[in-house]
Amino acid sequence: MDINDRKTEHSSQKLGCSVFVQRKKVNNLKIKKIDEKPMVIHAKADVKLHVHQKKDVALERQNVDIVDHSHKIKGSQINQAEVKISGKERYRKSSRRNIKELKKSIKMNNSSIKLAGIVGASAATNQIEGGEEVRQSAVIAATLSKPGRDAVRKSSELFRQKIMAERKRKIKKVEAGKKLAKRGIKKTATNTTKKVVKETTKKTAKVVAKETAKVSVHLAGTVAGTAATGPAGPLIGVAAGKAVGWKMDKGDVKRTNRNRKIMFFMDKMKSKDDQADSIGKMVKDLILKRGSLVMKKIVAVVLPALLAVFLLMAIVCIPVILVVAVIYNSPFAIFFPPLSDGDTVMTVTSQYVAEFNRDTSTLANDHTGYDTGTIVYVDYEGSNAVPSNYYDIMCVYMVKFGSGDTATVMKDTSKERLKGVFDDMCSYTTTTGTETVENDDGTTSTKTILYVNITLKTSRQMEAQYNFSADEIKMLEAMMSPEDLARIGYTGGSGAGGSEGSNAVSALSQTQIEAMVSGITDAKPRATCSFALSKVGYPYSQDYRDTGNYYDCSSLAYYSWKAAGVDISFGGATSAAAEGQGLDEAGKTVSADQMQPGDLVFYSYLSNGRYKNISHIAIYVGNGKTVEALNESVGVVYKDVSTGSIVMVARP
Repeated sequence: MDINDRKTEHSSQKLGCSVFVQRKKVNNLKIKKIDEKPMVIHAKADVKLHVHQKKDVALERQNVDIVDHSHKIKGSQINQAEVKISGKERYRKSSRRNIKELKKSIKMNNSSIKLAGIVGASAATNQIEGGEEVRQSAVIAATLSKPGRDAVRKSSELFRQKIMAERKRKIKKVEAGKKLAKRGIKKTATNTTKKVVKETTKKTAKVVAKETAKVSVHLAGTVAGTAATGPAGPLIGVAAGKAVGWKMDKGDVKRTNRNRKIMFFMDKMKSKDDQADSIGKMVKDLILKRGSLVMKKIVAVVLPALLAVFLLMAIVCIPVILVVAVIYNSPFAIFFPPLSDGDTVMTVTSQYVAEFNRDTSTLANDHTGYDTGTIVYVDYEGSNAVPSNYYDIMCVYMVKFGSGDTATVMKDTSKERLKGVFDDMCSYTTTTGTETVENDDGTTSTKTILYVNITLKTSRQMEAQYNFSADEIKMLEAMMSPEDLARIGYTGGSGAGGSEGSNAVSALSQTQIEAMVSGITDAKPRATCSFALSKVGYPYSQDYRDTGNYYDCSSLAYYSWKAAGVDISFGGATSAAAEGQGLDEAGKTVSADQMQPGDLVFYSYLSNGRYKNISHIAIYVGNGKTVEALNESVGVVYKDVSTGSIVMVARP
């Protein structure tokens, strides 16, 4: 046995002894048996991955709003601020920075996941038998598989880089295409603009040259005509210039139509599919061009005439319009048609008058607490049974508010103003009294009476109350003339005196007058009747009763007897009631059946609070006829005597 064999044998013996010793130790080892318990592996909760999502980028024009979403540091006082970055390049840089931060965050999260996995695996192996061998095996497996995993990761990275490179290449192609498209659009727009400007300039130059040539020819003809013929030269030159211009227009139309025909035949030489013209289009263009020449000729002839007519109308109408505007802003607008539909000064005034009459009539008819009621028109004198100052109200209103304003337009303000004037001119009061009446059996009795006293003021009275100026008074007098009042329908009313009698005459000749008074022997009655007959046809007016151009009933009687040298006024008054009172108190009354020429006949048509309620007077001239100033409608007339409502007859 050599040395090597001995060593081997010695080693085997030594190993055998060692194994024997180990087995002996194991056999001598006392193992205490422990009750088996279910093994519980404590595992940590599942790891939740928080991946930051890419935030939407809001573009406002060319500004980019980016919000910092980085991790917050505990205990820090840093406030996240919104940063606005302008421009495409800043947007790209900020986007790349966000992507890098996102990748970094994902990498950190992946490391956290790996660490969490290792910790979990270690905890699990610590709870089981043989866990150390399991961990060692896992380490060995991880070490052996690392080259493979690195290769896979690198392959994946290369693939991802390839994909990103392909995408960048496509993006560059798209951006390059956009740049080329922009350049093409810009170039096309520039070329189109240049072409349009060129064509427009060319056409404009052609038109300007044509018109300039016409004007030049026209001026040349004018100058030549002036130089040749003297004062009449300009007209001849203008005619020559127009003739040359007309000839040029005809030549232009002829050339244009010839070119249009050539274009038509050139189009027909093309293939059938490429033809765009037609015989109808050509005929239409030819007719329109020819028609434009004819219309130009017609306009050249007619337009001056139309301008002349327009100027003439303007010259005539503008002054008329100005006059109408002035009139409608003056008091005289009431005599013209209204500017608008609806209420007018007359309709609104009529409404106020009707309401006033209704209220007073109701008050007198009801006479509550009294035996009877009576309406008294205070100090009224005239032949109307129902007096009215309707026209006075309208004229006073127009003078007060119509200067410089369209007072005829009945707005709310205008109605309020008119109502104020009406209330100032129409009013009433009530008084009471008693009256002794004789009964049918011959006895007498006393009755209580309610008097409704109505006061109707005239325009003359309002002149002082409203303190009108001299111009306003003159204007008011003109408006209150019977001639002007007749334009708005004023007839003076149909009084009781006017309703009785017949054969009223408004004009007498001097021969007729002399024949009528020839039978009167007494000088004073004859002079009285001659004066009264000479005033037949004169207008009626209480306001102008003393002018000699107008008369009312009492002024006619007063001036007629004054012509005979007799003053019939009483107490300085010349009203019908005052004249009657003076004659009655002087014992000058006679019976109606004893009337003679020159006698005065007194009437009462209503209660006016005056002596015996006398409201009208007439002059008897014989043969059953009287002369009296009746009303504004008929004025002074020669008529049959009215026998009704006679209060008394007096002979001065």
